[in-house]
Formats: sequence, structure tokens, C-alpha cells
Amino acid sequence: MSCFSAYEEEILVNQMLAALPRPEALVQEVVTGQNFTGVIAGGRMGLASFLGARPKENEKDLAQTLVGKPVKESADLVKQSSLWAISLGFAAMNAGNAPDPNRVEPDNFPAEDLIAELGKDKTVGLVGEFPFASALKQKVGTLHLFELKPVSGALARDQWEEVLPRLEILALTGTTLLTRHMAWYLSRATRAKIIILGPTTPASPTLFEFGADYLCGSVVTDTGRVSASIRADLCFKDIKKNGGIIFTRWKKTR
Repeated sequence: MSCFSAYEEEILVNQMLAALPRPEALVQEVVTGQNFTGVIAGGRMGLASFLGARPKENEKDLAQTLVGKPVKESADLVKQSSLWAISLGFAAMNAGNAPDPNRVEPDNFPAEDLIAELGKDKTVGLVGEFPFASALKQKVGTLHLFELKPVSGALARDQWEEVLPRLEILALTGTTLLTRHMAWYLSRATRAKIIILGPTTPASPTLFEFGADYLCGSVVTDTGRVSASIRADLCFKDIKKNGGIIFTRWKKTR
């Protein structure tokens, strides 16, 4: 990713912050575990993965300092260099973007089925470690895996710039926002229908403006139940199983 531009990501993040629908909602609680963080603001919860990050010595009280602050101020942490702080910031941003759970229609069509449907006989890219990758390979034309860690079958990194513009479908995890690669992928896969998925995915229309076609995310319906799951250090599969979350899909309309 030698051509990656931090400037691209800065523009994306600043526009997402400017477009927050509930910027003044006050943070009521910040819940942290080994795997996820949840920020509750104005009665709605936003989630973000920690991607294995742990707080530095000077960050151990950072989560609790957000309580009582507006979502917009808390979400500004996405501009920090520490992954721990960035994750807290995106959880706050997701709380500020979170729709009213009572007005959300659950989506019972899994994101992997959407990718398979759109990707039939097409060239598909997948960014992120998803358990459905092997099965998906049998359902699409050609599947390219873009992975920073050494993963069997992943596309060599020196081929990324060449392959991304040829993709017809690109599915990527919302955690690419945390690692500051989202804008890079969106700006290179110019031909592709783009699906962003996973619990870190914000319900932000700004992502549509930058090229996304589908946002497949989650909405917390029971903050108490999900908070308990986060504190118990559950993986997302088990958080889902524990309840308090519905899945939804937002589609680009123009």
C-alpha cells in the first residue's frame, strides 16, 4: 500500500463527523471488553471492534472521560494515532449515527448471501477475515482476498493496485475505517459495487458519497444485554447469539 494517502482518509473521516445526525447527544456510558467497545449516547448504542488493541498507560481512563460529553467531541478520537482511541471514537460515531431501533426493519438476508448474489459469475474482492470466505469462493466467478496478515490464498500485496480497478464487486469490513484504509479501497475499486459489512460499519450516508452501495450493519435493541456481552469478552458471533442486536441493510438510493 505504498500509494495509500492519509489525506484521503482524513477527508472521509471529517465528512463523516460533519454529517452526524445527533452530534449533541450526550455520552451516557462507555463499555469496554477485550474485543469490543460500546458507547451509549442519547439512549442508543454504537459498537466498534478493538482489533486486539489495548490501552496505553495514559489511555486507561480515556473511556470514562467521554461520559457526559457530546457525541461529536467523543467521536473526534477517530483522528488520534492510537488504535484504542480510534476504536472508542468510532463507537461514539456509531452511537451518533445509530437509528431508532424501534423504526428499523431487521434484515434476515445475510451479508454473505448478498455478496454471493451480486457476485455470481463476477470478479469479487473480499477485505477482512470472514468465516464464509471459503464457501463464497464456490459461489462467485473469481474471488480475490485482500489481507494484510499472511492468509492462505490471499492476493500478493504488489498486485492490489492492479486488481482493485478490475473488480466488479468489493466487500470489505467496517474495521478498515479503524486501520485507516477505507478511503484507499473505495477510491481504487472504481468499477465495483461496494458492500461494507460488520458491527463497526457506521450507518453514515457519507460512505455512499465515497462509493459504497450497501452498508450491512447492526443496530443495538437492548443496550443492557449487549453491554453484558461486551464485558464478558464475547466474540461477535456470541454477542449475536446472546441477543439484543438486529441486522439491517442500507442501500444507496441515488
